[in-house]
Amino acid sequence: MQQSVLADSSEPGARILLLEDSSIDADLITRQILKLGPDTRIDRAVIRRDFETALSASRYDLIFSDYSLPDFTGLEAFGVATTLAPNVPFIFISGVIGEKFATEAVRAGATDYVTKRDLGRIPGVAKRALDEARARRDRETAMLALQESEHRFQLMADSAPALIWATDEVGRFTFVNRRFETDFVTTIPEMMDGGWATLILADDLPAFAAANQQALQRRAVLSVEVRVIDGDGHTRWLRCEAAPRYSGSGRFVGHVGCAIDVSGIRLANDMLEAEVEARTRELAEKEEALRQSQKMEAIGQLTGGIAHDFNNMLAGIKGGADLLRKRLATGKVDGIDRYIDIITSSADRAAALTHRLLAFSRRQSLDVERTDLNERISSLLELLQRTIGDSINVETKLEPRLWPALTDRNQFESAVLNLAINARDAMPGGGQLTISTLNTKLNLAQATSFGVAPGDYVQILVSDTGTGMPQSVIDKAFDPFFTTKPIGQGTGLGLSMIFGFAKQVGGHTRILSTPDEGTTVEIYMPRDTSVVAEADDSEDEEMTVATGSGTILVVEDEVLVQMLIVDYLNDLGYETIEANDAQRALSIIESDQTIDLLLTDVGLPGMNGRELAERARTVRPELKVLFATGYAEGATSRQGFLAPGMDMVAKPFDLDKFGEKVNAMLKMEFSGTA
Repeated sequence: MQQSVLADSSEPGARILLLEDSSIDADLITRQILKLGPDTRIDRAVIRRDFETALSASRYDLIFSDYSLPDFTGLEAFGVATTLAPNVPFIFISGVIGEKFATEAVRAGATDYVTKRDLGRIPGVAKRALDEARARRDRETAMLALQESEHRFQLMADSAPALIWATDEVGRFTFVNRRFETDFVTTIPEMMDGGWATLILADDLPAFAAANQQALQRRAVLSVEVRVIDGDGHTRWLRCEAAPRYSGSGRFVGHVGCAIDVSGIRLANDMLEAEVEARTRELAEKEEALRQSQKMEAIGQLTGGIAHDFNNMLAGIKGGADLLRKRLATGKVDGIDRYIDIITSSADRAAALTHRLLAFSRRQSLDVERTDLNERISSLLELLQRTIGDSINVETKLEPRLWPALTDRNQFESAVLNLAINARDAMPGGGQLTISTLNTKLNLAQATSFGVAPGDYVQILVSDTGTGMPQSVIDKAFDPFFTTKPIGQGTGLGLSMIFGFAKQVGGHTRILSTPDEGTTVEIYMPRDTSVVAEADDSEDEEMTVATGSGTILVVEDEVLVQMLIVDYLNDLGYETIEANDAQRALSIIESDQTIDLLLTDVGLPGMNGRELAERARTVRPELKVLFATGYAEGATSRQGFLAPGMDMVAKPFDLDKFGEKVNAMLKMEFSGTA
């Protein structure tokens, strides 16, 4: 075998095997090959045995072969090279080769051919063949590395407890690990290079597919939780996460992801939710039972308190009436005024108790108007001092520029008097009672804690230097019938009445107290910001009951009350027409009878008194209306209840004051609503 023409080289270059029997041609060909670079190594073989030995002993980058050889042809040499060095480029060199043979040789797998008449093509042809071979080897190396990497990835993926998969750029599965295949895949096409892995994804398949497609379109992370059915038909929940993957050139090639079985977590959550629901239901049932218990306790407290006080009041009324009847029957009229006073006093106490109940429940009829609270307090001072006794000093600290308040004057005075009496009871050995007024503004936080609207308020403080209250008593102080006084010395409605009255006019009440240091009760009344004309002094003139004339339609469903009202009005000289319900009253109103005043109870059966007045005004627009009410759900604020030409009296009423109201109504100028 001919040795290499190139003896020395600093770095090994391309190693080329030349199969050529002519020394002259071999020398010409070698000169062209060496143009590839000085480090190119060339071996030469002449006969078949040398050629086979060289291919078996060494690795070559390129083979040049003459077509005509001593003991075999170039095509036979190509066959030997294909067997012994299958990936080495093979180039024919011949002086007799024709186009037909050259085409067949290349078609058979030869890399190229060069004629001996054109040896100058050898460097270019050789370089191109070497570059292509090198690129092919690089691809094969990369493919082997990729295969090795994928093999290692598959080994790791198969040993992982999670479900792992890979998809191509259109979402088709290209890889699933063993756990994924065992649990969910029923069919995996061979090589998985074009087929879909068939998943049993129950009714969440659309959600999974939609999420997958969105991730594909955005080439973004896929994140979705799906309900699936495994190969055994069991329902399970999978949390799926996948990230996009790219080729070395940056091309999007699909997703690689994993799924974790969260069925246990789901089951635990479901069990927790069921337990929370059961406990919530149990708590609601216990709360309802507690509310019912509290209702029964409140009803017991209510009936017990009312029964005690009303029985005492009824004893005075019934006993006084019985003694009065017996004295009149025997003609003994001396001292009967005493029994009449007992009856009247007991009735007044009963009326006061019902007013307190209505105040607590915020159902009393209030005459809410612009009020100077300093003036009201000043007018009460003499009464307060007489009520609480000389051992207690009464002092006032009144804001000189106090804002006008919106309140019911009578109820406000009653509240101050109640607080003064409570203060007296807390200072059995005497002390100091201070009544103060202030202008104050409640911000949103303060107003929210009080349950009122933020804004301006007039603050009234009633302070004593008495025994004070512990927090446990303060917490219950506004409860109806709660009292720390002995039985028979208090109804327990005083503070609850004040609290209800303040809430009804849009204000608030609170207690500040320390045992052995005294108590302060704060009342907040809303400020009146309206602008009013100066009042005429004539409005304050005292009314007097006088006999009068006119016809009054009396509508009252309580027979005894109607009888008393009619008898009293007749005694004053008025003509009366009676009706015990709204329908009967309407038939009279629609007749041609003269009616100067409609006097109606608010709480009539069926159509109430306010609705009756509205119907009556459609027939007689100029008709004046006086309402009488003991309790009316919609009549708690007179300003919102009364229209022009209307007024109201509360039951039970003093007959003389009632007569004054009737007289004033009949004298009032009113030309109708039109």
